[in-house]
Amino acid sequence: MEEYNPYAPSPASLAGAAATPGRVGAWRDGTVLVLSLNAPLPHRCVKCNEPAEEPTKNRKVYWHNPWLYLLILLNILLYAIVALLVQRKAVIAPRLCSTHKSRRRIGIAIAWALLLSGVAILVLGAGQSYRGGVVAVLGGLLLILVAAVVSTIVTRILRVQRIDAKYVRLKGCGTAFLDSMPPFVG
Repeated sequence: MEEYNPYAPSPASLAGAAATPGRVGAWRDGTVLVLSLNAPLPHRCVKCNEPAEEPTKNRKVYWHNPWLYLLILLNILLYAIVALLVQRKAVIAPRLCSTHKSRRRIGIAIAWALLLSGVAILVLGAGQSYRGGVVAVLGGLLLILVAAVVSTIVTRILRVQRIDAKYVRLKGCGTAFLDSMPPFVG
C-alpha cells in the first residue's frame, strides 16, 4: 500500500488527457465541440482547460429538430408526443475544474434562494389586502421567473446544438479548451 503524497501530481493531469495521435472522439468545428457518440471528453475543464476535478456526473442530453416547436401552435400534447418519438439522445460527461464547479454551485444556490423567496412572497401576498397582495404576488412571480432564468443560463455547463447518427455537437466550451482540440474534418 502506497503512502499518500501531497506533492504528487493530480490523477487528472493534462498529460493523461492530451490528444494522442489516432485518438478518435473529440474535435473542434469553429466554436462547436464535436463528439462521436459515446466518446469520452478529455479530463480537462470544458471552460478553461485546467485539470478537471473528479468525480464527474454523466448527463443525458436530448435534441430534436427546432421546427417541431411549430407543433405547439396546433396542440401542445401533439408536440410532446412527436418530440418524444423523434428526439435523439446522448450521454456526455462534461468536466469542470474546482473554480468552475464552485461557480456553478453558487449559481444553483442563488437560483434556489430566488425560487424559495418568490414562493414565500407569493404565498404571503395571497393573504394580504388587495393592493399589497397584488404587488406581493407580482413580485413573487417575478422572483420565480428570475430563478428560472438564472438556473437555465448560469448553471448550464454545455448546450446541445445538434445530435445526429454519428456526432453530438455542443456549444458553451471555453476558447482554451476548444483550442486544444484537433480540427473537425468530417
